[in-house]
Amino acid sequence: MQEEHKLHKQYGTAKAWYTLNETIRSSLEGEWREAAQLTLPYVFPVENQAQGSLLPTPFNSIGPAAVNALAAKLLLALLPPTGVFFRLLPDSEIIKDVPVANLKQLDSELAKIERNVIEYINQKAIRVSVFEAIKLLIITGNVMIYKIPKGSFKIFSPYQYVVQRDYVGNMLTSCIKERMSYKALPTKVQEQLAKEHGDTLKHEQKETEVEQVDVYTFIVRESLDKYRVWQEIDGVIIVGTEKTYSEDKLPYITLRWSTVNNEDYGRGIVSQYIGDLRSLEGLTQTIVEGAGIAAMTIFGLKPGSTLQLEDLNNASSGEFVLGDLEREVSTLQVNKGADLQVPLQLIQQLEQRLARAFLMLSGQVRDSERTTAVEVRATAAELETTLGGVFSVLASEFQTPMIRLILQEMNPEVLKFTTPSITTGISAISRERDYGNLNTMLQSIAQLGPDVIAQYLNIPAYLTQIATALGMDPTAIVKSPEQIQQEQQQAMQQQQSMMQQEQQGQMQLAQTKQQGGQ
Repeated sequence: MQEEHKLHKQYGTAKAWYTLNETIRSSLEGEWREAAQLTLPYVFPVENQAQGSLLPTPFNSIGPAAVNALAAKLLLALLPPTGVFFRLLPDSEIIKDVPVANLKQLDSELAKIERNVIEYINQKAIRVSVFEAIKLLIITGNVMIYKIPKGSFKIFSPYQYVVQRDYVGNMLTSCIKERMSYKALPTKVQEQLAKEHGDTLKHEQKETEVEQVDVYTFIVRESLDKYRVWQEIDGVIIVGTEKTYSEDKLPYITLRWSTVNNEDYGRGIVSQYIGDLRSLEGLTQTIVEGAGIAAMTIFGLKPGSTLQLEDLNNASSGEFVLGDLEREVSTLQVNKGADLQVPLQLIQQLEQRLARAFLMLSGQVRDSERTTAVEVRATAAELETTLGGVFSVLASEFQTPMIRLILQEMNPEVLKFTTPSITTGISAISRERDYGNLNTMLQSIAQLGPDVIAQYLNIPAYLTQIATALGMDPTAIVKSPEQIQQEQQQAMQQQQSMMQQEQQGQMQLAQTKQQGGQ
């Protein structure tokens, strides 16, 4: 209890710190909530909204489709379902005196560890949590991820935490607020709360029938590479929750889509295109309501008409009604079809712009029978290059810390002499461009004839570059000049051996004939 009082004396209670910094976050919540309402309303609902409450429904589906499409592309880039998206590279200073044979064995062991990490990601269904985190990043620009020990990730929306950063964007202090049922608390925690407050808290829960408490998780950077973490309920620090982490072992990752100077929170890509989304929503509403009015059918009967309303209402198709229907019955017509063409054209332009911004490839490839695969690949490369900066940020701020946290559980010793290196995202885009350039060069040389290729092209080097561009290990599939020379020597030796055997056979045959003639 003495240590707990020291923490409160130094940093204050978690609730007080959260309440003090909540006002800064509240100024941005309107922007985040509007971005969610135009795309995926459930991602950022009203705080403390009751379960099962109705959420706003947009008039168009472009916003949700755009967010889901971009989130799916980012998920495939960050955590590809096939292959290894990172490499464990040994530190050069440690392995500089290691024999080549031992290095090959080390590479084999590291490759095995890499595959084990991928298997861990698949078993723990980490992609499910990451997909939700990416959608929060796209819409609000902020998300906090907690690595559950020996489990997946827990995702915190921006309305669940507050954060302070230093001048370069590193997390200084953060506090998470979670509402939890009192009955769901561990028995030891309930006993501690009862000891601190007597039965007052539990009695109040029963009286008000509000069986929920606020659980605060306080994260404080005490030095350049040291974080202190603990949890509080009603100003009581829960016993056993106080822990200290180094920066690379901290299980809390606070991400931003884009950084803003001197601000603690980021901005999402939806906020960048909020104008187009607003316009699209308003125009779509106009079209939907206008179409509903235009589709409404109302008949009018001329005053003093000899026709009876009952006869008209009860008439079935093909029946006769006595009277002059053409003169005495009229139909209400809006005649606004031509006026609706203007918003329809603008909607198409807005959809194309949003499709390009959110990498919706189907909205960028021209609709033609002669559309080639080259056009599709070129368009995809152009779109993905626009998010190269995002890939780089997520690789350094999400992928690398995630790999480190998983390795801390599986094999912490490997981090003492290796560094995880991400091989997807912007690196993959660069390799694809290299692959295209290599193929273009080969096609250009091929026009000069096979003799020119044989004379000027270094085939082993070309194959090595192709394997590297495809993310493969060239040493495992491309023969080295030494291997080729050794195989040629073996082939010559086998040929000479066969020739010698053939000559010996001919000599023996000749000798046999001579002996038979004698």
